Amino acid sequence: MLFKARQEGVRLTHLKVQKLVFFMHAWSLVFFTESVVSERPQAWQYGPVFDSLYHDLKGFGSSEIDAYLLQIEPLSGERKALMPVQSDSQFWGLLDRVWERYSSLSARQLSTITHEAGGPWEAARHSKVAVLPDQQVRAYYVAQLTQGKVAEHATS
Repeated sequence: MLFKARQEGVRLTHLKVQKLVFFMHAWSLVFFTESVVSERPQAWQYGPVFDSLYHDLKGFGSSEIDAYLLQIEPLSGERKALMPVQSDSQFWGLLDRVWERYSSLSARQLSTITHEAGGPWEAARHSKVAVLPDQQVRAYYVAQLTQGKVAEHATS
């Protein structure tokens, strides 16, 4: 997300990144039946949140994120930008689709979408479940796709 934002001059905040990563997770479950995100979103009070991403980005507060996330290379111990491999065409294709659909929306608009009535975050909060179950996220977004509601998100 940060790479795409820099390429296109889009301002990303912590909240917007959380929501965009959630949509990467949700749509990868729909299209590939498995997530491109190794962590599962938690049903926090104000929406779905990826805990490790929260801790990596909380220092930015509501300011623009102006640095890439870093990972430590296990063999060398060197810190490098966290970046999926260029040859992962499935990932980059999905990123392009999610970016095209959601990047122009504000963090508040994205948050509203993730809080929709009957959505997986609301269901998890209502059931007092800490982590949004993949099958519930997938079922909800498959239904959104088949009911043609996905296009509405782009104009919300």
